[in-house]
Amino acid sequence: GAILVILGKDYLVSAEFMSESESFVFYIIKVCMNFAVYLAILQLGVRTFVTELTASFQGIANKLLPGSIPGVDCAVSYGFGSPNAVPIGFLSGAVGQFLAIGILILAKSPVLVIAGFVPVFFDNATIAVYANNKGGLKAAIILPFISGLCQVFGSAFIAYWVGMASYGGYLGMWDWAVVWPAMTVVMKYLGYIGIAIVVVALLAIPQIQYRKEKEGYFLMTEDYEAYKQYKGKK
Repeated sequence: GAILVILGKDYLVSAEFMSESESFVFYIIKVCMNFAVYLAILQLGVRTFVTELTASFQGIANKLLPGSIPGVDCAVSYGFGSPNAVPIGFLSGAVGQFLAIGILILAKSPVLVIAGFVPVFFDNATIAVYANNKGGLKAAIILPFISGLCQVFGSAFIAYWVGMASYGGYLGMWDWAVVWPAMTVVMKYLGYIGIAIVVVALLAIPQIQYRKEKEGYFLMTEDYEAYKQYKGKK
């Protein structure tokens, strides 16, 4: 609703999102209600998909790839956290992105980042679910907001620096806006040595995680209830 108010009726009419005779107030209400419905459908759809996928994957896990588990989309976590964390993360991340975009405009940046729905919603809503679980409401607001800033500033930096802006765009997900630019700097200035460093670092991360928690590393996927008890004892 706040985004639509900022855009204004004139823009929405010119972009053919609404007609001139349509009430701006009722249009905002309708869009907000539609968003809530779409979010509920998304959560139900992802939950159903994951349930069916997990069941169908058992044959592969038992016969072809023993011990393997299916990879699922981040949206599956929405059903396990607070229902308020998802919209809070979306709104906080959106505010962070819009603030960063405003700063780019005021600073006359050669690259202007346009907020994308996927990074704004999926990245920041997922961050809020886990942040709320670990740090409560304050963390669910602050961390997605910081993520929104990083998504815009990081994308603008790397898109301009490597010349991607001239090709029309850059993927603005959090890892592409924060982790990948750091790796790009290393590879650009160190050449093949930098590439080797990045590859070794990526291979070393899971090994370090395993060594720090050998007992619970695989237990999380093998028996999650036992894993929760294990973490509770720690």
